[in-house]
Amino acid sequence: MAVHDLGQTLKELRHHRGLTQEAISRELHISRQVYSHYENGRRSPDVITASRIADFHHISLQKLVKGLRPEEIPESDELQEFIMLYDSLSPEDKEGIRSYIEYLHTKSN
Repeated sequence: MAVHDLGQTLKELRHHRGLTQEAISRELHISRQVYSHYENGRRSPDVITASRIADFHHISLQKLVKGLRPEEIPESDELQEFIMLYDSLSPEDKEGIRSYIEYLHTKSN
């Protein structure tokens, strides 16, 4: 995989989670500039850093390097927890949740 493709994967993963380069670089203990260079294809992370990036995004190193299809991008921990809780509800409670979310959505528009 080309460096540019790895950078694109990094950017897509970051955007999917709604994070900034600053937030990810803090978690990885690298500078924001270095992380920006990874995303822009100016540098490639070493194996240890790439492994930490993969762990941070809950994906394998192989998937990070080879790239991900959009449906393979993992959901955030918060969303996964919400989905688990939602799945445990009765159909009536699920309908109540959907109605409330629709209400909040129309209220905010």
